[in-house]
Amino acid sequence: MTTVDLSRLRGDQIVIHYGGALTSVDAYTFANSLVAFADAARAVNAVINPGQNIEIRIEALGDGSFRAVVKRITKGIGGFFSKGVQPLFWGVIGTLLYDIADPSEVQIVIEDDQVVIEHGGDRIIVPREVYDMAQQARADPEVQRNIRRTIEVLEPDPAIENFGLTPEIDDPEPLVQVPRSRFAMLTRPPELSPDNPTKREHRERARLVILKAWLKKGRHKWQFEWNGVPLSAPIEDQEFLDRLARREYLLGAGDALDVLLRVNQDLDEALGVYVNDQSTFIVEKVFRVVPQTPQALLPDQPEG
Repeated sequence: MTTVDLSRLRGDQIVIHYGGALTSVDAYTFANSLVAFADAARAVNAVINPGQNIEIRIEALGDGSFRAVVKRITKGIGGFFSKGVQPLFWGVIGTLLYDIADPSEVQIVIEDDQVVIEHGGDRIIVPREVYDMAQQARADPEVQRNIRRTIEVLEPDPAIENFGLTPEIDDPEPLVQVPRSRFAMLTRPPELSPDNPTKREHRERARLVILKAWLKKGRHKWQFEWNGVPLSAPIEDQEFLDRLARREYLLGAGDALDVLLRVNQDLDEALGVYVNDQSTFIVEKVFRVVPQTPQALLPDQPEG
């Protein structure tokens, strides 16, 4: 199993890696990919640090297939990034490049300071702050569109065998690597429903902070916070509701649920991405309760 520790993506600089038997890259491919990557970085920044503008500059070029050192420069005094979170920006971009197609097949362990994601042959260690920011960013249509564009422009050039990110230009292999076999997964357009091509049903693993819980039986909408955004959704997991009724779970203010979330989405044809219909959120499955403060799990409580 390959272990990828995204805490290594720190600081203002990141190295973009174009893999293959390359000593150069087509000028249009290189330029268009860098523009799309810069647009993706700005879109992510607009979501997780609104009010703070950034500038993306090429600092150097290097060997090792073909590599470009890119630096993020903040502009102005807006934004709310703390000094502790600011160096983690590129880790958010790295997290977004790991496309998780089916959240039900992913094992996610959320800890106080990190999140461990296991999918296929990869074990990805993500700092907790990075994971939370990435979940917020990946729901934004502009972020989706520009991440897709970054990879999309590479597909016509068969000499490019992979795309990646790494902290140092001399790294033998990039830390984050997207092989050509996964390009199509990241760039494919949204799947259209044959009955209604502008709508689809989407599922996603999510961590929801409880604002208001309904303990009475019935299809009531619980109030949650998801990456800082309010969200209302009923819980359809009858096993969880039965155990809650038997008081096998103890819920308090600030506790969270690790869940499989379902939502209907509408196609934004201008951007080419789907946007959540806020009125249709449903919690399909509750994997575990995440207490605000660590405490022992109840008997038979799933560990996630």
